[in-house]
Amino acid sequence: MKPRLILITGLFASIAYGVAALSLHAVPLPVLSAFSVSRPVAEAPRLLTIGWVGDMVPADRVYNQQVFAGVRELTQKPDLMIGNLEGTFATDGHVSKCEYFVSSMCHAFAGDGSFADALADAGFDMVSLANNHAYDFGEGGLRDTRAELERVGIPYVASTNATHSMMVDGVRIGVLGLSSTKPWNTILDYGFIKREVTKLRETNDIVVVVFHAGAEGADKTLVTGETEYMGSENRGNVQLLAYTAIDAGADLVLGSGPHVLRKVEWYKDRLIAYSMGNFVGGGRLVTRGLLGTSGIVSVAFNADHQPVSYTVDSVVLSPSGVPRVDPSGAGKSLIEKLSQ
Repeated sequence: MKPRLILITGLFASIAYGVAALSLHAVPLPVLSAFSVSRPVAEAPRLLTIGWVGDMVPADRVYNQQVFAGVRELTQKPDLMIGNLEGTFATDGHVSKCEYFVSSMCHAFAGDGSFADALADAGFDMVSLANNHAYDFGEGGLRDTRAELERVGIPYVASTNATHSMMVDGVRIGVLGLSSTKPWNTILDYGFIKREVTKLRETNDIVVVVFHAGAEGADKTLVTGETEYMGSENRGNVQLLAYTAIDAGADLVLGSGPHVLRKVEWYKDRLIAYSMGNFVGGGRLVTRGLLGTSGIVSVAFNADHQPVSYTVDSVVLSPSGVPRVDPSGAGKSLIEKLSQ
């Protein structure tokens, strides 16, 4: 209060002096000049936000045209929006991996390249190809996928480039992608994780690790702290993976793979979102019940490039796998319950 009292006292003194001067010299003085002094209002530092969604399977051109219409307002909000591209843009002439497996459990996803345009229009700034469907149509299919992403200007992490760095609003962000599936099952290589995170830490303000790991299914919402399997495939210990990355210097760890929501956890003041479930089904995923309960996580970083908070927007998928905002808030409620 003292500065304000001094200002008021000074103002009254000025007015009194002005009145006296006017009576003695009949010379008007600018006694109101004190009101013209302006003080700049200090704005709170702007927070940078990183968004993440779960598995997205591309489909045909007609499906892709409106697939993000119900969530575009949310996906366009984060400064850096990342998602897991669970499929390819493989063109004709590439052999499906399912040709080599006599099993009804084999799934190979190939969608139209227009899905890349839909991603860009919806505000996605980066995608991960670090998953078990990147090679559904071999090296040729992966090349087609990369070409479509490059055409629309969306960078990616993949087996051909496990890391990628980019500038976002003057902040340099490095991303490392990890997968549980050959030919680059890096979730089990803790030495690799430590080395790559350490290298990113040297040249980036924020380091993000995205992974595809963990068992799949509607009954796999819990993070067990143990090694998980999908059939005979070792899908890693996702908690140990995340802790290893943060201990090495990562600021944020974002998971996919289980096709259901999992908990969000703070570890050493860094954030881990273990799975955001399905986000786009492409008409090929089962998206009923918990498999269709989804969300978008957005993590806020302060001026010192530290994560300080996060929000979850609830999303629900239609039977054909199209996402829309869920006013019931089921996704957010489930994550809160799992995170307790």
